[in-house]
Amino acid sequence: MRSSAARLVRDSSIAFLALLFFALLPGSARAANCGAGTLVTVVAHLDDDLLFVDPAISERLDAGWCITTVHLIGGANGADFAYVQTRERASRLAYARMAGVPDEWIETNIPIAGKLVHQMVLKAKPQVRLLELRLPGGAVRGGRVPLGLLWEQHATLSTYPMNADGSVRVQYDRAALSATLKAILAEASQIYTLNPDTVPFLEHPDHIYAARITRHVAQTLNKSVPIEYHITYPTGDWPANVPAAEVQRKRDIVASYFSVDGHEFAHVFGEFQWDGNWVARRYAFADRSDHRIADFQSRPIQLFNAATSRCLTAVGSDRTPTLAACTGSSAQQWRWDPLTVYPGNTRNAALVSVATSQCIAERDGYLTSETCDQWDIAQRWTPWDFGLVYTPLRHCLGENDGKLTVRGCTQLTTRYRWATTQHTQATDLRLATAMFGDIDGTGEQAAVYVQRQHDGPGFNVYAASLVKASRPALWYANIVPFDPRAMAPSCANDKLCFDSARFLLGDFDGDGKADLMVITARRGGTAFWLLRSTGDHFEAPRLWFQTGSAFKPELTQQYVAADFSGTGRVGVLIAQKRTDSGLDLWIASSTGSSGSAPKLMAQAKNLRQNANLLPVQVPGSRASLVALDSADGRLALTQIANDGTRMSIGERKLLLASFLPDFVKVTVGAVHGNTSNTLILLTPHLEETNEDAAIDIATLDTADATGVPVHAATLHGTSWSDVFPAFVRDKRNAELVLYRRTDATLGDFYFTGGAPALTRYPVGDGFALGAAQGLGELPGLFSETVRIDRLAQ
Repeated sequence: MRSSAARLVRDSSIAFLALLFFALLPGSARAANCGAGTLVTVVAHLDDDLLFVDPAISERLDAGWCITTVHLIGGANGADFAYVQTRERASRLAYARMAGVPDEWIETNIPIAGKLVHQMVLKAKPQVRLLELRLPGGAVRGGRVPLGLLWEQHATLSTYPMNADGSVRVQYDRAALSATLKAILAEASQIYTLNPDTVPFLEHPDHIYAARITRHVAQTLNKSVPIEYHITYPTGDWPANVPAAEVQRKRDIVASYFSVDGHEFAHVFGEFQWDGNWVARRYAFADRSDHRIADFQSRPIQLFNAATSRCLTAVGSDRTPTLAACTGSSAQQWRWDPLTVYPGNTRNAALVSVATSQCIAERDGYLTSETCDQWDIAQRWTPWDFGLVYTPLRHCLGENDGKLTVRGCTQLTTRYRWATTQHTQATDLRLATAMFGDIDGTGEQAAVYVQRQHDGPGFNVYAASLVKASRPALWYANIVPFDPRAMAPSCANDKLCFDSARFLLGDFDGDGKADLMVITARRGGTAFWLLRSTGDHFEAPRLWFQTGSAFKPELTQQYVAADFSGTGRVGVLIAQKRTDSGLDLWIASSTGSSGSAPKLMAQAKNLRQNANLLPVQVPGSRASLVALDSADGRLALTQIANDGTRMSIGERKLLLASFLPDFVKVTVGAVHGNTSNTLILLTPHLEETNEDAAIDIATLDTADATGVPVHAATLHGTSWSDVFPAFVRDKRNAELVLYRRTDATLGDFYFTGGAPALTRYPVGDGFALGAAQGLGELPGLFSETVRIDRLAQ
């Protein structure tokens, strides 16, 4: 004891002298100019800030702010001190990359409110500071949660060592931790933290307690500071909401981190499992520090089942809840209410209906709604962090044959995955997958899809036959190496990367073969890169056209490839968001070997900026457009005619109320020969049924101004969330082609997955569908071939 005390006095003295030294040292953290503001981010683990909060941190740093990031936890649950040091080394590398400077830091232990804290200051940019409290961590899915014990059970915690030689540990109780954190937050102009208003294990217990402690302490500052709370795990299958350029930068930062922590960064470049899921997402809710509220606020959620596109619905007392079409009604609002349990225990929450205030219990393997009793074991659920929901009897909640079901939690598919909102990847209508065209000039259509590369930001382009089941051919490999220690962005200098590119397919040079167009930001404008088809592969990219600064990808709702000139050469329509309302429609025509300057064809002020534009064309004519958008909760259609010199915007036509805008996937084609085009509308079959997942198909003749969608077919055994439709006509016949996700068995950490596959349905008169013809699974993962095609939906 005397030896430890002597070391503590010695190291405190050294820390004080070091602090004094750095205060006088030019370029130190104390010399940093924080006049623009100081952001203080408080998270649990050393990757939480990078995965869930950034790019908000990067944005403040770019704006000249000082940034202080506080990591409460050292290492992870049960980790040794060496792993704590590894994670800190990883965090230093990531923040150096974020700042664009060498990975060189000044490290010291500094006293804050009487406790030593490990401080790391970036030498070349001293406004970047990391503070490590090095508290022990808890388990993600049940087990001891030290931070919860400190906060709720008045425990005293001992930190990991403060010195590299393993000496000097610091003791924290609730009062000491509050005092230390208050001293750190006192300098904040803005506070970021995680989500306090949820329950384990929907999110990590350490995440929740870090956020609750931060909110509680912030309320004692006696000043009003904006504070934002970031949702963590559940966002992994929500729609991506980080702009493309920022996603690309964030992947670099996060991959640099994991090149040290785990020595494996490949998973970061995907959207299939854990860390990669969160790179393109940042979801937060805002408040102020002077808003005094309790440590926990119950927030209603939905429980959305992607396989059926339905929501869990309460139907009354003593009755089993069911799955029903999502309406947003109170019967589909739920709360996870925390139960009185020792921190870290499973079966820690009640599933409560907002409409009835009753709890869902499991008795003899069946679910029922009844009066809540927090001590009744039959009402104790375990929310799960990656989409699974464990019932009180340790079954898993899911769907089978269109009905709500519970079963054992092994060999589960996505039918047993739940989201806390219906706005998920499964309902993100901005997404696209395969493109279709005659790439070899034979008159037969092929599917072309872009696959993320697994070890960097590049992509591979595959072509798959629609004639027979055969292994797709690799038509182009776009390799972009990743260097975890580089300071420059991976995708600089005209490198083409998956996240920051959009893709089109069409015969741009008029030689009878469809080419690939890749569209990226470049030199303040937009670059169009043409990859010409040779008949058996795509050539290396060459610049087809470069716009000025008036055209930027981040302002372009959509790019559309079609023969708008009637010359046999495909051009590009640029649907640019207006500053007031609506869209400006520009066309960059093809001269054969390159593109021409965009020409303004229409100022569509009354068109919604989230419009989906589809080309309609009959042979020998100029392509026109049909636009689908939403108005007052209804799906609306607008005809856009093209006479070669201008485009004329028709009247908006509302479709039947049964076509919910969030649940319609659409394609278009010449179903009835070459004289007109037909919209093909796919919606999930939402009526309660005893059969498996199904899709309803309706058709609408775009030439019929008074027409209404007509039900044409129902596809059984296929989930709407898993398919992307296309109508294809070639020299042989017409087909409805579905690029789809196979229903894969998923592991604990997977939100989505499965292999991509192609299925075709021959189309006869009156849109009579022939038998499904499977063309087999395709190389790669389905989720790695899904990309954002439009900015808004």
